[in-house]
Amino acid sequence: MRRAKRTDAAIVIILSLVFLLLLFRGLLPKQAESTESNEAAGQVTYADYNGKNIGILTGTNMEQESFRYFPDSAYYYFDGYPNLNAALSNGVIDAYLGDEPALKSIHAQQPQVDYIKERLTSNQYSFAFRKDDPAEKALCDQFNAFLKQIKEDGTYDEIDALWFGTDEERKTVDMSDLTGENGTIHMVTTPTDEPFCYIKDGQHVGYDVDVAVRFCRAYGYALEFGDVDFQARIPALASGRYEFTTTMNVTPERAESVLFSDPVSEGGIVVAVRSADLPENAEKMDETQGFLNRVVSSFEKNFIRESRWKLILKGLGTTCLITVLSILFGTVLAFLICLLRYTGSRVGIRLSDLYVRVLQGTPTIVLLMILFYVCFHGRGIPPVWVAVIGFSLNYAAYASEIMRSGYNSVDPGQREAALALGFNERQAFSGFILPQAAVTALPVCRGEMINLLKSTAAVGYISVLDLTKMSDIIRSRTFEAFFPLITTALIYFLLAWLITKAVSMVLLRIDRRGKTEAKGAVRI
Repeated sequence: MRRAKRTDAAIVIILSLVFLLLLFRGLLPKQAESTESNEAAGQVTYADYNGKNIGILTGTNMEQESFRYFPDSAYYYFDGYPNLNAALSNGVIDAYLGDEPALKSIHAQQPQVDYIKERLTSNQYSFAFRKDDPAEKALCDQFNAFLKQIKEDGTYDEIDALWFGTDEERKTVDMSDLTGENGTIHMVTTPTDEPFCYIKDGQHVGYDVDVAVRFCRAYGYALEFGDVDFQARIPALASGRYEFTTTMNVTPERAESVLFSDPVSEGGIVVAVRSADLPENAEKMDETQGFLNRVVSSFEKNFIRESRWKLILKGLGTTCLITVLSILFGTVLAFLICLLRYTGSRVGIRLSDLYVRVLQGTPTIVLLMILFYVCFHGRGIPPVWVAVIGFSLNYAAYASEIMRSGYNSVDPGQREAALALGFNERQAFSGFILPQAAVTALPVCRGEMINLLKSTAAVGYISVLDLTKMSDIIRSRTFEAFFPLITTALIYFLLAWLITKAVSMVLLRIDRRGKTEAKGAVRI
C-alpha cells in the first residue's frame, strides 16, 4: 500500500513538472523570421512561398489550388483552421490557403496569423441540399426565394455587415419563434468555421446560422443542428439525416454530388502566413506582455470568457456516458460471444470467430461511419447511441477473446473438485472458476477499457460533441492550442486512472471473495 502511494505521488510530481515545462514552452512568444524575399523586395507575394511547407485544409478545394500555386512545396494535411493556425504559428508549415472571410476573423482573434491580400481565386459560397430528391429541390427553391426577398428588402446587407463586422457584442442569433408547424429542418454544421458557424456562449451562431434561422422563422420550420467535421458534410447530407448544410465553396465536382442554392456570399482564396513575415506588420508585433500575464490572459480566454468551461463539462459528460455504456453493453455481448464458443456447435464457433475477426480488423472510425451513414441511414437514432453501439461491438470483439483466455487459464480440475465437494455447476462456475478467470482477464480488460476511452475521441466524425470535439471548438474561437489540448489530455489521464483504480478494487473484492469461499469449501 505504501509503495502504491509513493508511486502515485511520483506520478503526480512528474506530471506537474511536465505541465510546467509545457506551460513555459507553450506560452513563450514565438519569434518568426521574415522570408528572404521580404527582406529583398520589401513585400511578400504568394510566389515567395513556392517550395516551402504548405498546409492543406482536408476535404476542401484548397488541395488542388495548393498544387497549382505551390507545385514545388511539401504538403501537410490538417483538419480545421485551428490545427492549421497552430502549425503555422509554431513553424511546422510556412503558409496555407484559406477563405478570405475566415482569415479575416482569424486575424482579428489571433494577430500573429495574417494573410496576403492578393486573392488567388474569387469564389461563391452556397448552402447545399440533397440532390435528385424532389422534396429537397422544392426546399432549395423555397430557400432561393427567401434569399431573393432578403436581398431586396435590405436584410441581406444587415446580416453581411453584422457577421463580417467587428462588433462582437451584436453577434448573436435570435432562436425564438421557430414554431415548427411545417416540420423540422436538420442542418449539417461545422462549429469551428468562424464566422460562418461557431459556438458562442454555448449556442450556435454565425453568418450561415443567422440566415438559416431567419429562413426557418419565415416559413414555419423548426431547426436542429448536426455538428461534423468539414470533410464529413457531404457524406452526412447524403446519409438522409439532414436536409441541407452550411455554406461551402461552389465547385463543379461538388455540384455533381449536391444541389447548391443561389450564392449567399462571395469571397476568395488567399494565402495565410505569419504576421511577422509581412513588412506592414513588422513594427506592430507586441511581445512585451509578461509570461505570467500571458498565462492568466490565456486561461481567461480559453475557459472563463463566454463560459467556455461549460463546453468542457458537457463534452466530458458525453465522453463518460459513451465509455460507461459501451463497457457495460460490450461486456455483456462479449460474455455471450464467449459462451457461444463453448456450446459445442460448429456454427456457433464459426460465427463467433467471424465476428471477432471482422470487428478486430475494422478501424473504429470506419465502423462508426458505416453505422452512422449506412446502417442507420434515415433511422433517426441519436448519434450518441450510434457511438455506444459501435464501441460496444468493437469492445466485445476484444473482451470476448480476453474472457476466453481467462477461462482457459483455469485448471479443469478446479471444476471437478468443486463438483466432488457437492457444489452444482452454477456454484462451481460462480464460486471457483469465475473468480480465477477474472483475476487473469480483468487486468487485460482494463487496458481495453482505457483504449475504448481514448478511442471515443473519434466520435466527432459522426456528429457527437465529446470532450475532444469541445476542445476543438474552443480552439476554433481562441486560436490557442495550449490550454485546451493540455486540459483535454489531463482529463483523459484522470479518467484512465479512475478506470485503473475501479478495476483494481473489483479485483481485490473478487480475490477476497474467492479466498472466503475457498475456506468454506475446505471446512466442508
